[in-house]
Amino acid sequence: MAVRVRIFNQREKDAAGNERIIRMTREEVGSKTFITNPDTGDEKEFKFDYSFNSHKDDPAVGPFATQDTVFNDLGKPVLAAALSGLDVCLFAYGQTGAGKSFSMLGKQEPETMQGIIPRSCRHIFGIIDESKDDPLITATVGIQVHEVYCEQINDLLADRKKWPPNGHKPRMTKDGFACDTIIKPCFNYDDISTAFNFADKNRSVGSHALNPESSRAHTIYQITFEQKKKLSADAKQCQTTTARINLVDLAGSERMESAGTSGQMLKEGNAINLSLTALGNTIKCLSEGKRAQFRESKLTLLLQQSMTKGKVIMIAAVSPSSICFDESMSTLRFAERIKLVKIKATKNVTVDPVAEIKKEMEAMRARMQEEIDELKAGGATVSSGGGGAPTAEMEALKAALEEQKEAEEALKADFERRLKEMNETTEEREARAQEVNNQWSKALGGATTESAANIKDPHFLNLNEDPRLAETLIYKVDKDELRIGRANKENAPDLEFNGMGIMKDHCVVVKRDDKVFLQPGKGARCCVNGKPETTEVEIKHNNRVWLGNNYGFRFAFPGKEDDGDKFEEGVVADYLMAEEELAKHANAANAEGGEVSAINHQLNDALKKVEQANIITGDLSKEALFQPKIIKNRATNEDVVVVQVSLPSGDLTWPWDKFNVRLVEMVKYWQEWQYCQNNDKEFSMPEDNPFVDNEYQLVGEADVWLQSLSNMIEVELDSALILSVTGVQEGSMKVRIDPLDEKGGEGPWEDDREDLDPFVDDVKDLIGKDAQFSVKIPKVTYEVNMSAGGKPKYCDTWIRYKINDRDPDEEFSVTEHDSGNGIEANFNYEKKFKVHVTEEMGRHFVKGKITFQVWGKVAEKKGGATADLLPAGWKRVNAFQAPDGSLHLHPPNKDGTPALEGSKKDDEKKDE
Repeated sequence: MAVRVRIFNQREKDAAGNERIIRMTREEVGSKTFITNPDTGDEKEFKFDYSFNSHKDDPAVGPFATQDTVFNDLGKPVLAAALSGLDVCLFAYGQTGAGKSFSMLGKQEPETMQGIIPRSCRHIFGIIDESKDDPLITATVGIQVHEVYCEQINDLLADRKKWPPNGHKPRMTKDGFACDTIIKPCFNYDDISTAFNFADKNRSVGSHALNPESSRAHTIYQITFEQKKKLSADAKQCQTTTARINLVDLAGSERMESAGTSGQMLKEGNAINLSLTALGNTIKCLSEGKRAQFRESKLTLLLQQSMTKGKVIMIAAVSPSSICFDESMSTLRFAERIKLVKIKATKNVTVDPVAEIKKEMEAMRARMQEEIDELKAGGATVSSGGGGAPTAEMEALKAALEEQKEAEEALKADFERRLKEMNETTEEREARAQEVNNQWSKALGGATTESAANIKDPHFLNLNEDPRLAETLIYKVDKDELRIGRANKENAPDLEFNGMGIMKDHCVVVKRDDKVFLQPGKGARCCVNGKPETTEVEIKHNNRVWLGNNYGFRFAFPGKEDDGDKFEEGVVADYLMAEEELAKHANAANAEGGEVSAINHQLNDALKKVEQANIITGDLSKEALFQPKIIKNRATNEDVVVVQVSLPSGDLTWPWDKFNVRLVEMVKYWQEWQYCQNNDKEFSMPEDNPFVDNEYQLVGEADVWLQSLSNMIEVELDSALILSVTGVQEGSMKVRIDPLDEKGGEGPWEDDREDLDPFVDDVKDLIGKDAQFSVKIPKVTYEVNMSAGGKPKYCDTWIRYKINDRDPDEEFSVTEHDSGNGIEANFNYEKKFKVHVTEEMGRHFVKGKITFQVWGKVAEKKGGATADLLPAGWKRVNAFQAPDGSLHLHPPNKDGTPALEGSKKDDEKKDE
């Protein structure tokens, strides 16, 4: 277990009050990492095997560690384990931007800056080269690259257009679970380096097509090394050593904070954090000697073999900055838990691989049969008790038998595949590698595979939030007119971009008079240096160009560098610069100095993502509209971004986290839609989709101040206002808080009960004692829109609250549900409390409040919006229609005749 701290990035340098909070020491055995809480100054100590300081060469920070240091301490043990026949799993963990990819992959040039993965691969081929003249030894290397994004397994070595819409399904093998994805045979280091480069470009293409956060996927580089060694030239059998090296670059581990009002009921985490949670749960079970549930996540399923029978190494990357304290502390705690895991590693060395495979298959069959026999015994015991209804045990038995059948078929297929691989000749492996190369040449939508240094034509280089993926895609302007747009069978574009906001004829790039011009198509979103352009505009060297919703580029014009944008030393035209320019032109920039504040960074992000959501709804023909809004968080008094949503079911306000979770699902369905479009298939949206929100919504909050309670005097409000997160009045509630005497009784305290009166002159008289009181909520009255039918917006409402919402351990008190949809909800709620009054609770009584949160479901809309609009002075009434079509204000008699009472008025009303 190792930890590594990087240098400050530009955003941390620019942050006000930023300071270093990490230092490290090297001990006689192991190392220590220290982190200081910037708010309290308290320093916490963590012990690990290695602590690598790459922040600066300063004794106060710790011994300085280079890429060489990291490889010598971590990379070489990986190699040694793999060459001995052990499966290896090397993780990189930490928040986005903490430096995971630099440790794992590093930079291609110079070689001294390369990370663990390329160095390990280079050493593997070095060892193979040493024995290439030995006729008794043969070695093969293959590589697979998997991306796990939103619990979907993608093949980064395959053309994205050929990806299954729901990803690859893991299958059972003798070595755990695997996917039928491309295994690229590699014969030298250049082959494996090319595979890495293509995988990076493929990730970049996906990041463009969706949004930069799609690069926040887990990436698994699986290198399979197999060495066969004969004892003599005429020996029929050989010793086979096999190792799978899983090099895992985990997506950023971000804290999930509610960006809306406190107490929002959000889904817990997004797909990335769910898989990290599953990984944490798996590691926790392994550390406690329990059976781990690898099936909780596709990530853990693919890594099961390496995590249970191999050597596991993790490097946790942390930021040195005080503004990242919470994320760094979370990473260090996760790393501390991993240190507890003990794994008994087993080597994959065999003399007869075929016999070994058969043995493993028989052992697996035996284990499955034991489980089925146990289930059969349990089912027989239950069924002997009589009754013909299927039991849970019988259902489990059926499922186990079905799983056994599928596993048998999978193992048989795996056996045949393994035999074919073992008998594969070098010529066949070379042919398979060439076939993969041919696929790659057509897979990048027009991006060249040439190095940027060798290109003399004007060209676009992609921008990406992830530095590893930035400028990996190069699009040459090598003709006078270069047409850019979405896939079009009738008139195919020169550069095909199928991402959000790209139209069929999006734009044309024109070379004329030794200059380059951008001609936007009608209605196409094109921006140059952040400014939206609708007519032809010249683009120059280092200009930042945005196409559609997510395609950002830096334009390079070799030979014309002097005509383009120039920057101060150390400043580069990167994704951050391009994003800030968009923010500026979207009026999200701070007026002072043009700097973008944290909330405006988030607003700019929101504008892009909301636009993306609206594009998806347009493509999928969903009646939804999204719009970002800045509100004041009532709990923290800070500005936060929320998203106002107009759905067929009603108008809602989604907290930022909830919108992001839903957007992940929207993108998934949009990908399926696009796959159907490209393959002439019909697309249908299921009923349970991200555009349907049947969850309970926060109607609003009502604040009741407790100052009277500090003297043990009742608090009574007939109409405490219920305000929505956007400040709109949604109704009012009647609340009463009554002090209770020491026996739990209510007043009045008169005559012989006067000595029970809990009144105090000063709250200090309550300190150290128990205070009793009751909270009563008789009813809530909701606001209604008479022109929209005179019905409340919400139904099935209920209320929750805490006496002290600053206490994270206090549970919410919850009322019963009011199942109606009327203007008034009669809760008739009462609950008694007995609290020990500390000094903090005393202050809360004097200056604090109880925030009552009203929750409910959006009432179904009746009729269209036009039908709901009535002229001033009109109102909607309930009426009863008789079989002859006549209308009546009163319900009919039991015999079906109209009610006599008021029938004349009914007739008059009908005439009106």
